[in-house]
Amino acid sequence: MTYIELLDFLDQHLNYPFLEGHNSATILAAAQAGQVEDPLTREVVLELFRANACTSVSDPVERATSFNGLASLRLRSQADDSDPHLFRKVLKLSQELDNAFDQELIRQRG
Repeated sequence: MTYIELLDFLDQHLNYPFLEGHNSATILAAAQAGQVEDPLTREVVLELFRANACTSVSDPVERATSFNGLASLRLRSQADDSDPHLFRKVLKLSQELDNAFDQELIRQRG
């Protein structure tokens, strides 16, 4: 699966507007320029790209690498003093990230 395919999957499966009206081809540039208002979306977009050592949106991404890239976010969301709304969003993000790679594996084997 590529970076852009992963973002598309997350946008379709999360229960909140992940890409905020940006298309998946332009969200990275918007995040890098600070033009993505939601800090969660901005962090996820940038960290997935960085953690997977992507140089373009068509580069492949890996499950373990993607989860490692979001480890700091996941730990922050689980802190005792974290916002419950953030916790729910990050939990759903983690579930759908896992689901994206499961679906890709099924597609490859199918």
